[in-house]
Amino acid sequence: MMNYFLILFQVCINTAAQLFLKNGAKALDFSQSLWGIFLAMLCNVNIWIGGIIFVLSFLLWIYLLNQFELSFLYPFGSLSFVLAAVGGWFFFGEDVNIYRIFGIFLVFIGVIFVAKS
Repeated sequence: MMNYFLILFQVCINTAAQLFLKNGAKALDFSQSLWGIFLAMLCNVNIWIGGIIFVLSFLLWIYLLNQFELSFLYPFGSLSFVLAAVGGWFFFGEDVNIYRIFGIFLVFIGVIFVAKS
């Protein structure tokens, strides 16, 4: 049971990292030089937080790969699509239309089938 919690935790922190990176990326001005963009990234707190969380997510993923078969574990990563859509809608006001909702539903159902295997 603890390993299932770790799988879901990894999916959640991976999604959190993406949301922080998205928030940080929104503040960047890509009309600058490459060097200017790089310096802006280095000074962006959201990008740092997202990067740190992403590294933690990666380390947990390596541990989980050791504990589970890849064919079982990998589909759980698709839950991040579900969480990212919800997070994008909630935090950034992104459009979540009926097609996305249906796709998210299919992903969720697929993960349930894999979890029961």
